[in-house]
Amino acid sequence: MTQQPFTPVTVRQYPKIDLHCHLEGSLSLGALREMAAVTDTPLPVGDRALHDLLIATATNPETTDYLKHFQPVIDLMQTAEQLEIAGADIVRSAAADGLIYMETRFTPTLYTQGNLTLEEAIAALLRGLHAGTKTYDVPVNAIVCGRRERSLAELTTVFETAAKFAGQGVVGLDLVGDEAEYPTIALADAIRAAHATGLPIALHAGETAPVDNVVVVMSLEVERIGHGQRLNGFPAAMARAKRTGTTLETCLTSSHRSVDLPDYPNLPLQDFLNAGLKVTVNTNHRTIADVNLTDEILALHDHSDLDWNQLAQLTHNAIDGAFLNDADKAALRAKVPVIA
Repeated sequence: MTQQPFTPVTVRQYPKIDLHCHLEGSLSLGALREMAAVTDTPLPVGDRALHDLLIATATNPETTDYLKHFQPVIDLMQTAEQLEIAGADIVRSAAADGLIYMETRFTPTLYTQGNLTLEEAIAALLRGLHAGTKTYDVPVNAIVCGRRERSLAELTTVFETAAKFAGQGVVGLDLVGDEAEYPTIALADAIRAAHATGLPIALHAGETAPVDNVVVVMSLEVERIGHGQRLNGFPAAMARAKRTGTTLETCLTSSHRSVDLPDYPNLPLQDFLNAGLKVTVNTNHRTIADVNLTDEILALHDHSDLDWNQLAQLTHNAIDGAFLNDADKAALRAKVPVIA
């Protein structure tokens, strides 16, 4: 494994994978201005003012305050043209960050407040992703999300609609929202509906709610857990995660800033690595959390002495957990240094 130092240049050049990146929290300021022009929506003058409107930089704010930063973006994603711009932009960001693969999460019911149907919203996003991949040569697929607080009927419709785009860029399903108010055990029927589509599932659990949520997810045979840091300190639950090979999608900077977690150096990625879990490192909200994967990895190196071998392990874990076929995974592995 290379012995070169960890610098912004060397880490950016390293072939990285982001499995947990929400579209609406990750769009560039330039893309948002382009999207605003589509509907003549006024935005703050100057990038500093727009930056301050969108980016949550305070450590551990109230989650409801953190979430207010999403609304201006959601308002700009109500037409097909705007969603196409958004899709192409997230691929551009992936390329600029040195990624070789990304899965972006997308909640289509948020973008049907105008005239779009669910199918039209998903199709528009995929057109943008495909255009971006053609331009920047980075594959980016979509995970379609339902909202935990919605009815089983609505969630089933979302999942069945998403499944129509399997093989066209939709690779998985998720449930997002307040996991403390809507615990995983109450969503068992919705998770079964997701399984019925044949698409794999990456479910939010263990970010803001207790470890019980993560244990329930594992019992429902979900392939990946979004966040999952509440596993730490529970040996039996961690052993189960190792035994099942469940992939954990940690998003350390975003979680540190948005929920009541300890200081960044004490977040559990190293504990998960040491326990042999299939842990990965991701961004969650690139714009709103003001982070990219290069900066996330540099922070891990500074705070917890992450080394190149561990970065390779994280990256190979991400390949193992990616919602891709074996041939596509093999192509990604060929780009990543082997673990010494």
